[in-house]
Amino acid sequence: MLNNTLNKQWKYDFFRTFATEYDNIRVFEKADKLKFEHFPPVIGNFYDNILDEEELKEICQGKLRIGKAKLDENYNDIITIDYYSNIKIQLNNVMQQQIQKLQEEDPTFLSEQEKQTIEESEFPFAKLMTTVFSKDTDEMTPEEQEEWKTNMNTFINQQFVSGIINIFLTMKLYRDNNYVRLFQTPYNIWELWDEYADGHRGFCVAYDFKEIKRTNAMNLNRLFPVLYVDKMVEKDELDYEVHNYHCASIMKIREEVHDYDNEWMFIYNHHYTEKEYMMLDNLLEPIYRKITGNKSIQAIANRNYLEKEGDELVYKHTEIIDDLVNVLESEEITDEIGGLLEKVYEITDDIIFYPFMLPEAIYLGKDFPEEEKEKYKKIVEESNLRIFQIKQKDGKLFKALI
Repeated sequence: MLNNTLNKQWKYDFFRTFATEYDNIRVFEKADKLKFEHFPPVIGNFYDNILDEEELKEICQGKLRIGKAKLDENYNDIITIDYYSNIKIQLNNVMQQQIQKLQEEDPTFLSEQEKQTIEESEFPFAKLMTTVFSKDTDEMTPEEQEEWKTNMNTFINQQFVSGIINIFLTMKLYRDNNYVRLFQTPYNIWELWDEYADGHRGFCVAYDFKEIKRTNAMNLNRLFPVLYVDKMVEKDELDYEVHNYHCASIMKIREEVHDYDNEWMFIYNHHYTEKEYMMLDNLLEPIYRKITGNKSIQAIANRNYLEKEGDELVYKHTEIIDDLVNVLESEEITDEIGGLLEKVYEITDDIIFYPFMLPEAIYLGKDFPEEEKEKYKKIVEESNLRIFQIKQKDGKLFKALI
């Protein structure tokens, strides 16, 4: 179980909804409302190292330096891929195509009652296939029925095998293409400068969210409250499954949480460029070939999941999904495709610059190197931004124009 003393209740409520209901728009709107109610008017982004001129110019022009989420020290991969829901959606699309094809061949083949029964079944695609089999084999001999059943089982198996493999690989790519950047608020606290700005030698970029603008709204949709934990959380410590990959990036280990600890994680999922897609196609093809050629996968593809239960023919969809997932998430498959996947991951850089928003101002730490100050001042002012340096007086921090 999570340590419930480290966060306010609204953060736990948000995390649970975000983890489990991210595809339920009505419920998720409530989580969004929680987030918006607690989002601060200004956030700060600290840098603990001196950037070169080009990187600083990028930031002053509204770019945000973000890194791959999986490389972050707090990344906590507690994600359970919801194969069942995903394959159901995929095969529902195939089902609609099959129904359309049947309608074109024979408008009376499926009655309205049969269509409704199919739509309301636990797994509509499988129900359609067994319904078609039952209607097609009325006048067949037992031998012909068995042959048709074998062909039907093979066809359904192929749909599940290719679909589950696609989900498996898609989620690998999605995980690799998540980029993050951590924001703090408030940004004028001594301890924050000490921790995130190399002991006051770095700098902070402040962003103003007080105005209601399209850019602000878009970026706010990618900012999420950090949930503090006292250790890496294991899947079995939660009483619910986490299906949203963003949740792996919004947990942060903190032995002690202070009043000023109010961090927000920016998460961006990169979409491949046209050039990257071309590289991806070439690199994924041998991976897909290795997986489909795997002996365990082949055995599943040839296994019979279409069985009689009383007078009804039933396809064991849950069983084939479990069988496929067990193989795909095994060390056997990891060893077979691990090296090839690493080449896929190299398509995208570990660090990229995202078009975020113009900063409200740049704040240099109180111990920012003197030899770098003029360079920073020149670049920032040429970008029509304000630049301050943090000063200390009577144990308090304040800002002073440079």
